[in-house]
Amino acid sequence: MFKKKPQIKNLSPLRSSDRRKLADQIIADYKVHVPTLAEIDPSAPSEEVKAATASSNPTPALSSIRTSLVPETCLSARFTTHAGANATLVTGTVYVGAYPGQEERILWIQYGKDSRLYPTVYTLWHNPGLVPLLHTPDFVVEKLRTGADLMTPGLFGGPPWPEAAKPGAVVAVAALERPSVPVWVGTCKIDISSLGRVQGAKGAAVEGVHWEGDEIWNWSHTGSGGRAAPDRIEDWELEIKGAEEGVADLNLDEDEDAQEDGGVALDPTTVADQIGQNAANGSMEDHGAEEEPEQEPTTAEVDEAFLQAFIYAVHNAKQEGEPPHYGIDFPIQPSFLIANMVQPHLRFPNQHYTIKKTSWKNTKKFIKYLDKTLLVKSKDRNGGETVILDIDFDDEKIRSFTPYKLPKPKLQHTSVMNDGAQPPANGGADPSLGQKLSIQTVYRASGKLVPDLIPSKTTFYTSSQISGFLKKYIENNPEITTDTSSPRYVKLDPFIANNVLSSNPSASDTRALAAGEIARDALLKRVLEDSHLCLPHWLLLRNTQTYDPDNPDPALKPRSGPPPHVSIVLEKRSGTKVATKISGLEVFGINPQILGPELQKKCAGSASVGQHVGGKPGMMEILVQGDQRDVVEKELGRRGVDKRWVIVDDKTKKKKK
Repeated sequence: MFKKKPQIKNLSPLRSSDRRKLADQIIADYKVHVPTLAEIDPSAPSEEVKAATASSNPTPALSSIRTSLVPETCLSARFTTHAGANATLVTGTVYVGAYPGQEERILWIQYGKDSRLYPTVYTLWHNPGLVPLLHTPDFVVEKLRTGADLMTPGLFGGPPWPEAAKPGAVVAVAALERPSVPVWVGTCKIDISSLGRVQGAKGAAVEGVHWEGDEIWNWSHTGSGGRAAPDRIEDWELEIKGAEEGVADLNLDEDEDAQEDGGVALDPTTVADQIGQNAANGSMEDHGAEEEPEQEPTTAEVDEAFLQAFIYAVHNAKQEGEPPHYGIDFPIQPSFLIANMVQPHLRFPNQHYTIKKTSWKNTKKFIKYLDKTLLVKSKDRNGGETVILDIDFDDEKIRSFTPYKLPKPKLQHTSVMNDGAQPPANGGADPSLGQKLSIQTVYRASGKLVPDLIPSKTTFYTSSQISGFLKKYIENNPEITTDTSSPRYVKLDPFIANNVLSSNPSASDTRALAAGEIARDALLKRVLEDSHLCLPHWLLLRNTQTYDPDNPDPALKPRSGPPPHVSIVLEKRSGTKVATKISGLEVFGINPQILGPELQKKCAGSASVGQHVGGKPGMMEILVQGDQRDVVEKELGRRGVDKRWVIVDDKTKKKKK
C-alpha cells in the first residue's frame, strides 16, 4: 500500500489519557494477554490478588504492555497517500514512537473508515506473538515487496496453520531464511487456519498493507532511512513453537508423506512449478544463479566457498587490470579482504557463509592458510594484524579457474534523504555527491525590540533586514542624529538606552551610556549579537533552495542554537591503534550507511556504522581505522560540507601539563 511516499502532516504529542486508550484498544483488538498478579506470583496472598483485581489502578504488567505497544513519547499525525492500481486517495493516521536506544519510527497505522490499527514491522520486532506469523520462501518475499499479495500456494509450514489466521485478521509474514523475523504485514482474505494442503491451490491468501522497505518503513525524522531487520528474534522463535525446526526439516527432495500433510519440497524447480505464476502476483523472475541451499552447509563446504571466492576475485582482477598488480593495492587489510574480495564473490551469500563458520574462525588464520598454499605472501604487523603483501597471479588455481554464476544482489532499500532523492542500491551514486550547501542565519526578535524597532517577534529576519529596520528607525527619529561627535554616531534616546544597552550590559555599553552616544555599526552589532534581543536561528539550504523572509517556504523551518557541524574525533583504541569517528552527517543530507562503505574503500581499512554514542536515537557515527581526517574532509567537501563546518578533536595528542 505504501509504495508511494505518504504526505505526513505535522506531528503532535498524544496526551497520556489518549495514549492509554490507544494501547487498551490495541490490547482488546489483538487479544493481548495481560498477566494477573496470581499468574505473575502464584505465592501471592489471596487478599492481595483480590485487591489487585478490584483496584482500578493499572497493574505493573498492564503498564509495561501499554508502553511496549505505544511508547510514552508517542506522537500522531494525519497522512494522505495514493494506493492501488487506480491510485485511490487514502487518508489516515500514523503513530510515531521510539523504543529505548532507537530513533522514532512509525509504529502503528490507521487508515480509511476502519478504526483498526495496523502494526508496522518495528512494532512486531518488539512485540513477539502480537499477530499470527506465516512463512514463505525468500524469493516470494522479494515479490511481496513490490506490492503483490501473498497467494495461497506461497504458504509454507503447515498444516496446521495459526488458529488466529481468520478472514480479516492481521497477520505477519517471514521469510524461510529468517523465520523468526516478520518483514511483511497484511490481512487474511481467506480462512488460512482451516486450510489443508496448499499445493495446487489458487487465489490470494493475504492482502498486503505494509512491509520492510516501503515508505512507512523508510520514514524517519532525520532522513536516515529505514532500520534493517535483525537476523533473528528469540521471542518470536518461542512464539512460533518450533516452526524454524520444521522449516529446517524440509529437504530438497520430494517427499510424498510431506505432501500428503500439506508440505512441499524446497527444491527451487519444484517450488516454481508448485507456485507458478501465483505465489505472488506477477511472474517469477529467473534468478539466473544457483538458489541458496536451505540446509546448513558443512565446515568443509564453507571453507571451499571462501577459497573459491578469493580466487574468483583475483581472477577478475587479472581480466580487468594491468600487470603487475592488476589494480589491487597492497598491502591488503583483513577487513578489505573479506568485504571487497570474498563476500561479493561467494556462491551462496547467506548467514551460513561467514568467516566464523569456517575452520579458520577468523581472517588472520584464513590469510595464513592462503600463505601456506603459496597463493599469497603475508606478513604480521605490530598489534597482531596480518596483511597480504603480494599474490601469485600465475598460480595454477587462478589460471585454471572457471567463473561460476553469482547470485543477483537482493534489493536493498536505502534511505530517502531530506531533499527527496533516493540513493540507488549496491554501488549506485551517492545523492549527496556534488550537492551545494549553505548555512544562512536568521533572527527572531524579543519583545524588547517590538514594535519600536522590529515589526514582529514571530517572524524570522535576516541581518540585512534588521539593518534596514535600524536605518529606518534613525530616519524616523532625526533628533538622535543631531549634535553628535561624528556623523557615524547617534544619540541615545530612552528606547536605545533602556531596551538595547540595558539588556545584559557590558563594559562598552557602560561607556556608551556615559558618553550618551553610540556608533551606528556598533549599535547594529549590539542588537544582533545579544541573544536576549535577537535569538539567532540557522537554515541549511541545499542546491537551488533560497529563503525569502517575506514569503518563507514552509518546508524550510529555522532551527535555534548554534549552526550544525560534522564532528571528527581521533582517539586511541586497543592501546596504540588510532581510530577516526565521524558524526553529525545526517543534518547535511549525508547518509552514514552510504558514506561508511565509501570511506572503507578510500581508506583501505575497516569501517563500521553504528548508533552515535551520546547522540539522539537514530543519529549514526562512522568508525574508520587510522587517522583519516584528510580523507574524511575531502569526502565531505565533495558532498558540499565546508571546512568551516567541520570540527576536528584530536584526542591522541598528549595533554600539556
